[in-house]
Amino acid sequence: MINALTLRTPMAKIRTPQRRRRRVITRASREEITPAKMIEAVSGKSAIYGVILGTANWVAGDINPLQQLHYAEFIGLAVFCSSLSAISVDRSVERCQNIREFEEMTYLKSGRVAMMIFAATIFGCSL
Repeated sequence: MINALTLRTPMAKIRTPQRRRRRVITRASREEITPAKMIEAVSGKSAIYGVILGTANWVAGDINPLQQLHYAEFIGLAVFCSSLSAISVDRSVERCQNIREFEEMTYLKSGRVAMMIFAATIFGCSL
């Protein structure tokens, strides 16, 4: 009887071809636009609409922006403008390649100024 444990079969060394390893460096295609930037852009665009429409209604209808908050028509207009701002910022995120392009496309600096003007207008009307 042949002992199965001591039976050795001749094994030829099989050479596998060596593969060259390449260093793969992955980079993001664009810088990530943070949610805070998106919120700031939506708020800024909404403030631009608020300053323009609030001032126009103030001049045309003799209702200051603080009193306009008590009318359902003006509240509906504000909600509509805010939703337009959110949609346009969302589309801008898809189109922009970097943060600088996003800031230029969404008028981020103009929105900051409009937010300050809108806050000053509301504060001034409350006095």
